[in-house]
Amino acid sequence: MAQEPLSISDVLVARKRITGFVTNTPLRKSHWMSDVSQAEVWMKLENLQVTGSFKYRGALNAMTFAKERGITRVFTASAGNHALGMAEAARTTERETTVCLPTNVAAVKKAKLELFSVGIVQHGDDMELTEQYAARLALEKKGLYISPYNNREVIAGQGTVGLEMYELVPKLSTLVVAVGGGGLISGIGLVATVINPKVRIVGVVPAASPSMRTAVQSGHVVRTLQQETIADGIAGNIDPETITFPLVQEVVDEWVTVEERDIRQAVFDFLEHEGMLIEGAAACAIAAISSKYVEFKPRERVGVVVCGGNIGRSTWREIVGEQLLSAGKA
Repeated sequence: MAQEPLSISDVLVARKRITGFVTNTPLRKSHWMSDVSQAEVWMKLENLQVTGSFKYRGALNAMTFAKERGITRVFTASAGNHALGMAEAARTTERETTVCLPTNVAAVKKAKLELFSVGIVQHGDDMELTEQYAARLALEKKGLYISPYNNREVIAGQGTVGLEMYELVPKLSTLVVAVGGGGLISGIGLVATVINPKVRIVGVVPAASPSMRTAVQSGHVVRTLQQETIADGIAGNIDPETITFPLVQEVVDEWVTVEERDIRQAVFDFLEHEGMLIEGAAACAIAAISSKYVEFKPRERVGVVVCGGNIGRSTWREIVGEQLLSAGKA
């Protein structure tokens, strides 16, 4: 029997499940990005969320859904942030959880994950392989596989970001969101297009891993060449059967591909102007604005999701060093 299409009602149910556990993160005006873009830019600071990214929302909604149905064993795959969200949700919901990580997972994310009481397995150097392995484990062990994006409850949980944004700034006309597997932009898009049918939604991908943009342009999910990027949270090939693909096709109006140099610059600039370290995935959305990849109407209200802050010490030190060296040569 076919499931009902995802709707804003699913997001409202998710909010009821996760309220009291997730942080209603600040929506703060960025004077820096507003000056650069000549728009009124509002930042949704999910880098301040529990476990350092928006992923806790979808993970907790999916794990609570599992608990409601008496499911005790859960498996997942993640490049880091979803794993942390699932680990925290496992503690809250008391589900036995195994997390599969790619072999090239960021050290900072693995180190944080090891502080939780979850099983950790590393397999595959591409998220597609890691996800396939986790799904196979779940089948063999008679557990539930919760994808980091290809899951109704995960998408609905991420949609609560959009609810909170529109409650504080109802007249947001453009939203800028980084895209990996598409769970975040699908959930936000479900909400935004109901509240403001004329909203413009801009999806941002790194040039080193433009998987979802390539899929949309091709009309179906295709394997793309993956290169190294500091935006590891949104890197990797995606599930060919993901339910996010048609949702992304429907809600995303415009695509931006940001270069690695601009992502790194955005990490530094955000620290300098906003006083916070953010990870590469979040810096993609920031770079789309700060490097002027997107054009805005004067003073239009723009929302940008700062999706996470889990950046490795060696990475941000390297970026700061590059900037100081560049300044010294100037």
